[in-house]
Amino acid sequence: MKYPCDMVQDLLPLYHDEVCSPSSKKIVEEHLPACEACQSILKQIENDTCSQELRQERTAVVGRYTQRVKRRSLLAGLCLSAVLALPVLVCLICNLAVGQALDWFFIVLTALMVFASLTVVPLVVETKKLLWTLGSFTTSLLLLLLTCCLYVGGDWFFVAAVPILFGLSVLFLPFVLSQLPLRGFAARQKGLIAMAVDTALLYAVIITSGLYAGGAGYWKAALSITSVCAAVPWALFILIRYLKTNGLVKAGLCTAVCGVFMANVHSIVAFLTGTPAGYTLFQADLLVWNNATINPNCYLLILLGSLFTAALLLLLGFLRRGKKQNKNS
Repeated sequence: MKYPCDMVQDLLPLYHDEVCSPSSKKIVEEHLPACEACQSILKQIENDTCSQELRQERTAVVGRYTQRVKRRSLLAGLCLSAVLALPVLVCLICNLAVGQALDWFFIVLTALMVFASLTVVPLVVETKKLLWTLGSFTTSLLLLLLTCCLYVGGDWFFVAAVPILFGLSVLFLPFVLSQLPLRGFAARQKGLIAMAVDTALLYAVIITSGLYAGGAGYWKAALSITSVCAAVPWALFILIRYLKTNGLVKAGLCTAVCGVFMANVHSIVAFLTGTPAGYTLFQADLLVWNNATINPNCYLLILLGSLFTAALLLLLGFLRRGKKQNKNS
């Protein structure tokens, strides 16, 4: 051949895009009819270009469709906001006309804000819809509780608001943390942060309830029982999150912890509160089932069943770990 293939192949992309000089174009056209390898490379360049154009076109179509959906969602949100503004205006006029003041109007307003947080906000907000929806819902719900409490002259706002915050935190805080732009320690320990916040809110529930209606002996019993019960999910969390072993071993240890706790929780609570234990695990007699032994027998069966299941899981976990170590060696 008059021209080497490597030189022609360097010119093929320029030739395909029609940006090469006339002399380079002549070289390629003289070389291609006699070289199947260069013809194949040119076809591959053409196919890649076609695929790239299709990808660009697809991206453009998806972008246009997304913008159209966003515009429609925004329009629907604005229309719904206008519809909600009508009862707000009517209640404002009625409250002023009848009561010569604004009182129950704020209850209606905050109630509609709760509704709007679940309907209008997801339609209007473009990014981080979950965060904005949860944030607006929580804020509007707390405002609704506050306005109702002030309207009736009550003192129950905190005893109602704190448990609601605790419940929302247990359900949604992991999703919220996954959406936040956390860095460093916070990014690596999202589970630990969620557990710490939930535990703090749990104690806040106990404290607000005690301040609102707690009587004699409340604090010792409430705080001690709460601490014991909170220790179990913390133990499970530490085992699952930080123990460096396989899932079967973790499942076995968690099963053992839950079984021991469930079988002895009655005795633990009785000890912490200073009350008679009544039924304990040591009163169990599987050969006798009557009113005096049915609860202890159930505790014993729970303990034996959980320990058997835990032992089986641990055995399978250690066998799997041994096989993995042998395979690696």
